[in-house]
Amino acid sequence: PNNRLGNYTVSLINGVLTVFSSPSITYSNLHVFASLAYNNALGVFTNSDGFSSRGGLVLSGNTLYGTASEGGSSDKGALFKVNTDGTGFTNLHSFTAGSGSFPNISNTDGAWPVAGLILSGNTLYGTTESGGSSGNGTVFRVNTDGSGFTNLHSFANISDGAYPVSGLVLSGNTLYGTAEYGGSSGAGTVFAVNTDGSGFATLHSFTGGSDGAYPVAGLVLSGNTLYGTAYDGGSSGAGTVFAINTNGTGFTTLYSFSDGSDGAGPQAGLILSGNTLYGTVSQGGNGGNGTV
Repeated sequence: PNNRLGNYTVSLINGVLTVFSSPSITYSNLHVFASLAYNNALGVFTNSDGFSSRGGLVLSGNTLYGTASEGGSSDKGALFKVNTDGTGFTNLHSFTAGSGSFPNISNTDGAWPVAGLILSGNTLYGTTESGGSSGNGTVFRVNTDGSGFTNLHSFANISDGAYPVSGLVLSGNTLYGTAEYGGSSGAGTVFAVNTDGSGFATLHSFTGGSDGAYPVAGLVLSGNTLYGTAYDGGSSGAGTVFAINTNGTGFTTLYSFSDGSDGAGPQAGLILSGNTLYGTVSQGGNGGNGTV
């Protein structure tokens, strides 16, 4: 039997007493988000810092930056920063109330930032699932001190896409991302937009056929090629892995999931090492619970 003694594991193996050293692991709760309180004027539950932080964090020096998809002053989400020792929590931006109802909230800045942020210099970039002028989501930027919030693009749902729920990748002065719905066939898009909000381009509109449908995850960039996943569509309707050039040419379906031993329904992004992509799917496989 194994016995824990501080930072060591003591094991009796074939009659030999063996001591294995193991690292000490310390868990630290850096911030507890404030309780929600009902706001009679807005008819929603709000707080000072945010609620339901589902995106990852980005680190710069000793500061972590992130998103809360709900809560804040209008229950439309917030952006925050906190030091790595848990001090200095700051609400950088609370998204505004706007008008309409879920999922289409129309406002100036966006609503419900589900994905995490990316950082370039002193500027953070991200997306919101809803909000903007048409209620179909936004791409935004904000300085790391909370100043200079700018709505770079409001999605219209027709040609450009709708409901971006993934993060962005940056190359030079261009941001690349996916929108889960919208586009010419309503099955989502891959898009590009400059960091100043100019030059928005729909690089690909998914058809729901062999190319895939509903890209939930973000992209990975290598050279001039973007790689990503689509949750649905493909030859078996179980999702795809795709590649596309940054100028919108050369779209290629690299793999169509069969919903067999390989799985189905990729919802997360990919990582790239050399010439190999690695990823996960949420369903299927021999056990029916997804694969790597």
